[in-house]
Amino acid sequence: MSTNKRIKFAASVLVLSIALSACGTKNNAPDTPTATSTPSPTATEPVPSGSAAPEESTQEMGERIVSEYRAMTLASKPANELYAGLKQAIGQDSLEPAQADELIRALETFYKKDLPKAEKSFEDAKVQQALSKLDWPLTEEAIAGLKDDDVRQLVENTIAGGYKIDTAEGYYFPIVDYGKLTAFGDKVSVAMKAYLELMAKESDAPSAKDAGLVISWDELATRVLASESYIVTFPDTPERKQAEDYYVRYLSFYFIGLNNTPIFDYETFAVLPELKSEYERMATSHAGTIAGQYAKEFLDILAESKDQVFIKGKNGEQTDVPAVKKFRDKLQDEAVSKLPTAKKQ
Repeated sequence: MSTNKRIKFAASVLVLSIALSACGTKNNAPDTPTATSTPSPTATEPVPSGSAAPEESTQEMGERIVSEYRAMTLASKPANELYAGLKQAIGQDSLEPAQADELIRALETFYKKDLPKAEKSFEDAKVQQALSKLDWPLTEEAIAGLKDDDVRQLVENTIAGGYKIDTAEGYYFPIVDYGKLTAFGDKVSVAMKAYLELMAKESDAPSAKDAGLVISWDELATRVLASESYIVTFPDTPERKQAEDYYVRYLSFYFIGLNNTPIFDYETFAVLPELKSEYERMATSHAGTIAGQYAKEFLDILAESKDQVFIKGKNGEQTDVPAVKKFRDKLQDEAVSKLPTAKKQ
Protein backbone atom coordinates (compact mmCIF):
# COMPACT_ATOMS: atom_id res chain seq x y z
CA MET A 1 0.00 0.00 0.00
CA SER A 2 1.35 3.48 -0.89
CA THR A 3 2.04 6.04 1.76
CA ASN A 4 -0.93 8.18 0.71
CA LYS A 5 -3.28 5.26 0.86
CA ARG A 6 -2.03 4.27 4.29
CA ILE A 7 -2.65 7.79 5.58
CA LYS A 8 -6.17 7.83 4.16
CA PHE A 9 -6.97 4.38 5.72
CA ALA A 10 -5.68 5.44 9.14
CA ALA A 11 -7.78 8.61 8.97
CA SER A 12 -10.90 6.58 8.14
CA VAL A 13 -10.31 4.28 11.11
CA LEU A 14 -9.86 7.27 13.42
CA VAL A 15 -13.12 8.90 12.24
CA LEU A 16 -15.01 5.61 12.76
CA SER A 17 -13.56 5.22 16.29
CA ILE A 18 -14.61 8.72 17.24
CA ALA A 19 -18.14 8.11 15.88
CA LEU A 20 -18.53 4.86 17.85
CA SER A 21 -17.23 6.54 21.01
CA ALA A 22 -19.75 9.36 20.64
CA CYS A 23 -22.55 6.85 20.12
CA GLY A 24 -21.57 4.96 23.32
CA THR A 25 -21.58 8.18 25.33
CA LYS A 26 -25.06 9.06 24.10
CA ASN A 27 -26.45 5.61 25.04
CA ASN A 28 -25.00 4.99 28.52
CA ALA A 29 -27.71 2.51 29.61
CA PRO A 30 -26.69 -1.03 28.69
CA ASP A 31 -28.87 -2.96 26.27
CA THR A 32 -29.30 -5.84 28.77
CA PRO A 33 -29.92 -5.61 32.54
CA THR A 34 -26.96 -6.05 34.83
CA ALA A 35 -26.99 -8.35 37.86
CA THR A 36 -28.37 -5.50 40.01
CA SER A 37 -31.07 -4.44 37.57
CA THR A 38 -34.74 -5.20 38.30
CA PRO A 39 -36.62 -6.41 35.22
CA SER A 40 -40.20 -5.27 34.71
CA PRO A 41 -42.81 -7.89 35.58
CA THR A 42 -44.32 -9.58 32.60
CA ALA A 43 -48.04 -9.92 32.03
CA THR A 44 -47.91 -13.58 33.06
CA GLU A 45 -46.38 -12.97 36.53
CA PRO A 46 -48.92 -13.32 39.38
CA VAL A 47 -49.62 -10.31 41.56
CA PRO A 48 -48.57 -11.10 45.17
CA SER A 49 -51.38 -11.21 47.69
CA GLY A 50 -52.02 -7.79 49.12
CA SER A 51 -50.58 -5.83 46.15
CA ALA A 52 -52.94 -4.50 43.52
CA ALA A 53 -52.67 -4.84 39.80
CA PRO A 54 -52.88 -1.45 38.07
CA GLU A 55 -56.51 -2.00 37.07
CA GLU A 56 -57.59 -3.43 40.47
CA SER A 57 -59.52 -1.11 42.82
CA THR A 58 -59.05 -1.12 46.59
CA GLN A 59 -62.44 -2.76 46.99
CA GLU A 60 -61.57 -5.48 44.49
CA MET A 61 -58.22 -6.11 46.13
CA GLY A 62 -59.93 -6.52 49.52
CA GLU A 63 -62.42 -8.95 48.03
CA ARG A 64 -59.58 -10.93 46.48
CA ILE A 65 -57.77 -11.14 49.83
CA VAL A 66 -60.94 -12.45 51.49
CA SER A 67 -61.53 -14.95 48.68
CA GLU A 68 -57.95 -16.23 48.84
CA TYR A 69 -58.07 -16.61 52.62
CA ARG A 70 -61.44 -18.35 52.54
CA ALA A 71 -59.98 -20.80 50.03
CA MET A 72 -57.09 -21.43 52.45
CA THR A 73 -59.51 -22.32 55.25
CA LEU A 74 -61.19 -24.85 52.98
CA ALA A 75 -57.94 -26.46 51.85
CA SER A 76 -57.34 -28.61 54.95
CA LYS A 77 -54.34 -26.57 56.02
CA PRO A 78 -53.24 -26.82 59.67
CA ALA A 79 -54.54 -24.25 62.15
CA ASN A 80 -51.14 -22.66 62.74
CA GLU A 81 -50.78 -21.86 59.03
CA LEU A 82 -54.29 -20.42 58.89
CA TYR A 83 -53.77 -18.23 61.93
CA ALA A 84 -50.51 -16.93 60.46
CA GLY A 85 -52.36 -16.35 57.20
CA LEU A 86 -55.06 -14.39 59.03
CA LYS A 87 -52.49 -12.07 60.60
CA GLN A 88 -50.94 -11.43 57.20
CA ALA A 89 -54.24 -10.93 55.37
CA ILE A 90 -55.94 -8.75 57.98
CA GLY A 91 -52.93 -6.45 58.13
CA GLN A 92 -53.37 -5.30 54.52
CA ASP A 93 -54.10 -1.56 54.25
CA SER A 94 -56.55 -2.15 51.42
CA LEU A 95 -58.86 -4.22 53.64
CA GLU A 96 -62.10 -2.58 54.76
CA PRO A 97 -63.61 -3.42 58.20
CA ALA A 98 -66.45 -5.45 56.66
CA GLN A 99 -63.88 -7.48 54.72
CA ALA A 100 -61.80 -8.01 57.86
CA ASP A 101 -65.00 -9.32 59.49
CA GLU A 102 -65.25 -11.93 56.74
CA LEU A 103 -61.72 -13.13 57.48
CA ILE A 104 -62.66 -13.69 61.14
CA ARG A 105 -65.82 -15.53 60.08
CA ALA A 106 -63.85 -17.76 57.73
CA LEU A 107 -61.49 -18.69 60.56
CA GLU A 108 -64.40 -19.31 62.94
CA THR A 109 -66.00 -21.63 60.38
CA PHE A 110 -62.71 -23.51 60.17
CA TYR A 111 -62.51 -23.78 63.96
CA LYS A 112 -65.96 -25.39 64.14
CA LYS A 113 -64.69 -28.21 61.95
CA ASP A 114 -61.16 -28.39 63.29
CA LEU A 115 -61.78 -28.14 67.05
CA PRO A 116 -63.13 -31.71 67.42
CA LYS A 117 -59.98 -33.01 65.71
CA ALA A 118 -57.81 -30.82 67.91
CA GLU A 119 -59.60 -32.15 71.00
CA LYS A 120 -59.08 -35.72 69.78
CA SER A 121 -55.33 -35.16 69.55
CA PHE A 122 -55.25 -34.34 73.27
CA GLU A 123 -56.92 -37.60 74.35
CA ASP A 124 -53.63 -39.50 74.24
CA ALA A 125 -52.66 -40.60 77.76
CA LYS A 126 -49.10 -39.29 77.43
CA VAL A 127 -50.44 -35.84 76.50
CA GLN A 128 -52.74 -35.77 79.51
CA GLN A 129 -50.01 -37.01 81.84
CA ALA A 130 -47.47 -34.47 80.59
CA LEU A 131 -49.90 -31.57 80.96
CA SER A 132 -51.01 -32.70 84.41
CA LYS A 133 -47.48 -32.10 85.70
CA LEU A 134 -47.49 -28.42 84.72
CA ASP A 135 -48.65 -25.43 86.74
CA TRP A 136 -51.72 -23.59 85.45
CA PRO A 137 -52.35 -21.37 83.67
CA LEU A 138 -49.75 -22.50 81.16
CA THR A 139 -46.75 -20.31 80.39
CA GLU A 140 -44.43 -20.37 77.40
CA GLU A 141 -41.59 -21.42 79.68
CA ALA A 142 -43.60 -24.38 81.01
CA ILE A 143 -44.48 -25.52 77.50
CA ALA A 144 -40.89 -25.18 76.33
CA GLY A 145 -39.88 -27.38 79.26
CA LEU A 146 -42.04 -30.32 78.19
CA LYS A 147 -39.64 -33.24 77.81
CA ASP A 148 -41.64 -35.23 75.27
CA ASP A 149 -40.93 -33.69 71.86
CA ASP A 150 -44.22 -34.88 70.36
CA VAL A 151 -46.28 -33.44 73.21
CA ARG A 152 -44.38 -30.16 73.17
CA GLN A 153 -44.80 -29.79 69.41
CA LEU A 154 -48.51 -30.62 69.67
CA VAL A 155 -49.07 -27.97 72.33
CA GLU A 156 -46.97 -25.34 70.55
CA ASN A 157 -48.69 -25.90 67.19
CA THR A 158 -52.10 -25.87 68.84
CA ILE A 159 -51.44 -22.53 70.52
CA ALA A 160 -49.92 -21.13 67.31
CA GLY A 161 -53.19 -22.07 65.63
CA GLY A 162 -55.18 -19.63 67.75
CA TYR A 163 -56.23 -22.11 70.43
CA LYS A 164 -55.47 -22.15 74.14
CA ILE A 165 -55.31 -25.11 76.50
CA ASP A 166 -57.97 -25.32 79.20
CA THR A 167 -58.70 -27.83 81.94
CA ALA A 168 -61.78 -29.16 83.72
CA GLU A 169 -62.25 -32.14 86.02
CA GLY A 170 -58.57 -33.03 85.58
CA TYR A 171 -58.82 -33.20 81.80
CA TYR A 172 -56.90 -30.98 79.37
CA PHE A 173 -58.27 -29.78 76.04
CA PRO A 174 -57.99 -26.93 73.50
CA ILE A 175 -60.50 -24.10 73.08
CA VAL A 176 -60.57 -21.16 70.68
CA ASP A 177 -58.58 -18.28 72.15
CA TYR A 178 -60.78 -15.27 71.39
CA GLY A 179 -58.49 -13.14 73.53
CA LYS A 180 -55.93 -13.37 70.73
CA LEU A 181 -58.50 -12.34 68.14
CA THR A 182 -59.31 -9.14 70.03
CA ALA A 183 -55.88 -7.94 68.90
CA PHE A 184 -57.50 -7.30 65.51
CA GLY A 185 -60.13 -5.00 67.01
CA ASP A 186 -58.80 -1.96 65.14
CA LYS A 187 -59.17 -3.78 61.80
CA VAL A 188 -62.72 -5.14 62.10
CA SER A 189 -66.10 -3.42 62.38
CA VAL A 190 -67.45 -2.08 65.68
CA ALA A 191 -69.94 -4.96 65.81
CA MET A 192 -67.26 -7.62 65.27
CA LYS A 193 -65.00 -6.00 67.85
CA ALA A 194 -67.84 -6.12 70.41
CA TYR A 195 -68.50 -9.77 69.55
CA LEU A 196 -64.85 -10.77 69.94
CA GLU A 197 -64.68 -9.01 73.30
CA LEU A 198 -67.84 -10.82 74.43
CA MET A 199 -66.40 -14.19 73.41
CA ALA A 200 -63.00 -13.39 74.90
CA LYS A 201 -64.51 -12.95 78.35
CA GLU A 202 -65.56 -16.60 78.27
CA SER A 203 -62.40 -18.01 76.70
CA ASP A 204 -60.15 -15.99 79.01
CA ALA A 205 -62.15 -16.87 82.14
CA PRO A 206 -64.83 -19.57 81.68
CA SER A 207 -67.97 -18.87 83.68
CA ALA A 208 -68.52 -22.45 84.82
CA LYS A 209 -66.57 -25.67 85.31
CA ASP A 210 -67.35 -28.95 86.98
CA ALA A 211 -71.06 -27.98 87.24
CA GLY A 212 -70.16 -24.94 89.32
CA LEU A 213 -69.79 -21.20 88.81
CA VAL A 214 -66.13 -20.14 88.77
CA ILE A 215 -66.65 -16.40 88.43
CA SER A 216 -68.31 -14.04 90.92
CA TRP A 217 -72.04 -13.34 90.84
CA ASP A 218 -71.17 -9.74 90.05
CA GLU A 219 -69.08 -10.79 87.04
CA LEU A 220 -71.90 -13.07 85.93
CA ALA A 221 -74.31 -10.12 86.07
CA THR A 222 -71.87 -8.14 83.93
CA ARG A 223 -71.84 -10.89 81.31
CA VAL A 224 -75.63 -11.12 81.30
CA LEU A 225 -75.82 -7.41 80.56
CA ALA A 226 -72.95 -7.47 78.03
CA SER A 227 -74.50 -10.25 75.95
CA GLU A 228 -77.93 -8.59 76.02
CA SER A 229 -76.40 -5.24 75.07
CA TYR A 230 -74.58 -6.79 72.11
CA ILE A 231 -77.78 -8.31 70.71
CA VAL A 232 -79.81 -5.13 71.26
CA THR A 233 -77.13 -2.94 69.68
CA PHE A 234 -76.29 -5.27 66.76
CA PRO A 235 -79.43 -7.36 66.17
CA ASP A 236 -78.63 -8.29 62.56
CA THR A 237 -75.10 -9.68 62.74
CA PRO A 238 -74.33 -13.28 61.76
CA GLU A 239 -72.83 -13.63 65.25
CA ARG A 240 -76.17 -12.98 66.97
CA LYS A 241 -77.01 -16.68 67.46
CA GLN A 242 -73.78 -17.32 69.33
CA ALA A 243 -74.41 -14.28 71.52
CA GLU A 244 -77.98 -15.50 72.20
CA ASP A 245 -76.67 -18.88 73.34
CA TYR A 246 -74.39 -17.19 75.87
CA TYR A 247 -77.15 -14.83 76.97
CA VAL A 248 -79.56 -17.65 77.76
CA ARG A 249 -76.79 -19.59 79.48
CA TYR A 250 -75.84 -16.65 81.68
CA LEU A 251 -79.48 -15.94 82.56
CA SER A 252 -79.91 -19.57 83.58
CA PHE A 253 -76.85 -19.46 85.83
CA TYR A 254 -77.99 -16.15 87.29
CA PHE A 255 -81.60 -16.97 88.13
CA ILE A 256 -81.54 -20.78 88.39
CA GLY A 257 -77.97 -21.58 89.45
CA LEU A 258 -75.86 -24.67 88.86
CA ASN A 259 -75.72 -28.04 90.60
CA ASN A 260 -72.60 -27.09 92.52
CA THR A 261 -73.46 -23.40 92.82
CA PRO A 262 -77.13 -23.08 93.78
CA ILE A 263 -78.85 -19.73 94.28
CA PHE A 264 -80.36 -20.99 97.56
CA ASP A 265 -79.22 -22.40 100.87
CA TYR A 266 -79.33 -26.21 100.85
CA GLU A 267 -80.53 -26.31 104.45
CA THR A 268 -83.36 -23.79 104.31
CA PHE A 269 -84.02 -23.63 100.51
CA ALA A 270 -84.16 -19.83 100.89
CA VAL A 271 -82.47 -17.56 98.33
CA LEU A 272 -78.93 -16.64 99.31
CA PRO A 273 -78.79 -13.12 100.79
CA GLU A 274 -75.99 -12.06 98.43
CA LEU A 275 -78.07 -13.18 95.46
CA LYS A 276 -81.11 -11.28 96.62
CA SER A 277 -78.96 -8.16 96.92
CA GLU A 278 -77.59 -8.85 93.44
CA TYR A 279 -81.11 -9.09 92.00
CA GLU A 280 -82.06 -5.83 93.73
CA ARG A 281 -79.08 -4.06 92.13
CA MET A 282 -79.98 -5.47 88.75
CA ALA A 283 -83.63 -4.44 89.05
CA THR A 284 -82.76 -0.93 90.22
CA SER A 285 -79.67 -0.03 88.20
CA HIS A 286 -80.69 -1.77 84.96
CA ALA A 287 -84.48 -1.46 85.03
CA GLY A 288 -84.62 -0.82 81.29
CA THR A 289 -83.00 -4.12 80.36
CA ILE A 290 -84.67 -7.49 79.94
CA ALA A 291 -82.43 -8.88 82.68
CA GLY A 292 -83.47 -6.04 84.97
CA GLN A 293 -87.13 -6.76 84.30
CA TYR A 294 -86.59 -10.44 85.08
CA ALA A 295 -84.85 -9.49 88.32
CA LYS A 296 -87.84 -7.33 89.33
CA GLU A 297 -90.26 -10.17 88.47
CA PHE A 298 -88.23 -12.71 90.44
CA LEU A 299 -88.00 -10.42 93.46
CA ASP A 300 -91.80 -10.04 93.43
CA ILE A 301 -92.14 -13.84 93.40
CA LEU A 302 -89.64 -14.20 96.25
CA ALA A 303 -91.56 -11.59 98.24
CA GLU A 304 -94.66 -13.77 97.93
CA SER A 305 -92.76 -16.97 98.83
CA LYS A 306 -90.91 -15.29 101.72
CA ASP A 307 -87.60 -15.76 99.89
CA GLN A 308 -88.14 -19.49 99.41
CA VAL A 309 -86.81 -20.87 96.14
CA PHE A 310 -88.05 -24.29 97.27
CA ILE A 311 -89.91 -25.47 100.36
CA LYS A 312 -89.46 -28.56 102.47
CA GLY A 313 -91.86 -31.41 101.80
CA LYS A 314 -93.36 -33.73 104.40
CA ASN A 315 -90.12 -35.68 104.72
CA GLY A 316 -87.86 -32.66 104.38
CA GLU A 317 -87.37 -33.15 100.65
CA GLN A 318 -86.96 -30.26 98.21
CA THR A 319 -90.36 -29.27 96.84
CA ASP A 320 -91.18 -26.71 94.16
CA VAL A 321 -92.73 -23.34 94.85
CA PRO A 322 -95.24 -23.16 91.96
CA ALA A 323 -94.57 -19.51 91.06
CA VAL A 324 -90.81 -20.02 91.17
CA LYS A 325 -91.06 -23.14 89.01
CA LYS A 326 -93.17 -21.28 86.45
CA PHE A 327 -90.59 -18.49 86.33
CA ARG A 328 -87.73 -20.93 85.86
CA ASP A 329 -89.54 -22.93 83.17
CA LYS A 330 -90.36 -19.93 81.02
CA LEU A 331 -87.03 -18.15 81.42
CA GLN A 332 -85.06 -19.88 78.68
CA ASP A 333 -87.93 -20.08 76.18
CA GLU A 334 -89.08 -16.50 76.67
CA ALA A 335 -85.79 -14.64 77.03
CA VAL A 336 -84.83 -14.80 73.34
CA SER A 337 -88.33 -13.79 72.21
CA LYS A 338 -88.01 -10.58 74.22
CA LEU A 339 -84.91 -9.54 72.29
CA PRO A 340 -85.17 -7.26 69.22
CA THR A 341 -86.18 -9.09 66.07
CA ALA A 342 -83.48 -9.32 63.45
CA LYS A 343 -84.26 -7.88 60.04
CA LYS A 344 -84.70 -10.39 57.24
CA GLN A 345 -81.59 -10.43 55.11
